[in-house]
Amino acid sequence: MRVVFPLVGLLICIAILGVYLWRLHHFERTVATIEAVWEEEVHRRGVKIVTMAELSFSRTTPTGESIVCRYNFEIGTPHDDFNIGDKLDIVPATGTCQRADIIGKSEPNL
Repeated sequence: MRVVFPLVGLLICIAILGVYLWRLHHFERTVATIEAVWEEEVHRRGVKIVTMAELSFSRTTPTGESIVCRYNFEIGTPHDDFNIGDKLDIVPATGTCQRADIIGKSEPNL
C-alpha cells in the first residue's frame, strides 16, 4: 500500500502533464500584444511579486468566426522583462477570452 498510492499519484500527474503538452502542441496558436503591464503582489505560500499584463488577441470559434479578445493575465515575474508592445505566443481557450496558455515571447520576423 505504501508504494501503490505514490505510484497512482505519479500516474495522475503524468496524465495531466501529457494532456497539457498535447493541448499546447495541437491547438491553434495566436499572437497576443501586451497593451499594459504592471507588477502585483500575490499571496501564494508567502508573498510573491508577479507581472500582470493586459493582452489583446483574437481567437477563432469552432464555427470559424474570429473574436477579438482583451483580458488581464499573469505573464511572469519582474525578471522576465516584459514591455508594452511585446508579442507573446499563446494558445487561447476555445470557448472564452478569459483563459490562455502563454508559451513565451514571439520570435521577431527577420
